[in-house]
Amino acid sequence: MLEEVIIKEELEEESSILPKSIVSAKSYDWVEDETLAILIKKPISALDVCGKSLIDWVALACGKMQKVIIDEVNEEDLLQALKPYAETKKYLLVLFGDTPLLEKSTVAQALDYFASKNLSAMVLPRGYVFSCDYIKTTDVIFSPVRKSFAPEQFLQVSSPKEISDAFEVLSQRIRDYHKANGVVLMGEKSIFIDADVEIEAGVIIEPMNVLKGSTIIEENCFLKSGNIIVDTLVQKGTTLCAEHLVMGKRL
Repeated sequence: MLEEVIIKEELEEESSILPKSIVSAKSYDWVEDETLAILIKKPISALDVCGKSLIDWVALACGKMQKVIIDEVNEEDLLQALKPYAETKKYLLVLFGDTPLLEKSTVAQALDYFASKNLSAMVLPRGYVFSCDYIKTTDVIFSPVRKSFAPEQFLQVSSPKEISDAFEVLSQRIRDYHKANGVVLMGEKSIFIDADVEIEAGVIIEPMNVLKGSTIIEENCFLKSGNIIVDTLVQKGTTLCAEHLVMGKRL
C-alpha cells in the first residue's frame, strides 16, 4: 500500500508544444527487470519508524526489483563483495539500510540516467550504481561519475535528531497519501498512522489518534479524539472515542 505513498509511479515528459494529456508518461519498467538492488545492513537498519524498519523503507524505494541484503563491508572490500551478484542482471544498485527517505521515483531517475549515459560506475549521495560487466572485470573503481539526485532523500539516519526528522517526513507522506484518498484529518500533526494501516474514503479522524500495525478503517467511520487502535478492523460507519483496541479487543 505504502508504495503509493512514497512512489510516483509515472513521471510525465515535459513539452511546450503538446498538452500533457497527449504526451506519453515515461516508463521505468525496465529498471525493475534489469537491476539487482544490494541493500547493505547498518547497525540501525532494524529500527522501526512508522511501522517499518529503516531497511524496509529502502527496499520499498526499490519497487519490485530483485533485492539482496548483505552485511556491512569496508569500502575497500565493496567490489569484491559485489562480484558474486554481478552474474544475473545488467546493473547493480547499492544502497544503505539507513536511508529510509528514498523514493522510488528518485531511484528510477538515477538508474535511467546511468543507463542513458552508458556509465560503468556512479556515486550517489549515499550509494552506488554499477554496470555488472564493469564489476566482473575490475578490482578498483576509477573516476566514477558523481551525481546528486534529491540529496535530502539520501539522508543517513543515525542520531536521535535524524531519527526524529525521518519520522516526521515519513509520517507526513503517510498522512498526505490518506488525505489524497478521501480521508479527513483534523489536527493532523497529532495523528499517527503506521505505514500498513488502510483507511477507506469518507473516514474522519480527529486529533490525538494513533493507528498502528495492520489496522483497517472502513469507509465513513468517525474516530473522535483519544483512540489507540492496533491490528484491528473497524467496520463501516463506526464511531469511536477514547478507545484502546488491540486485535479487535478493548483494553
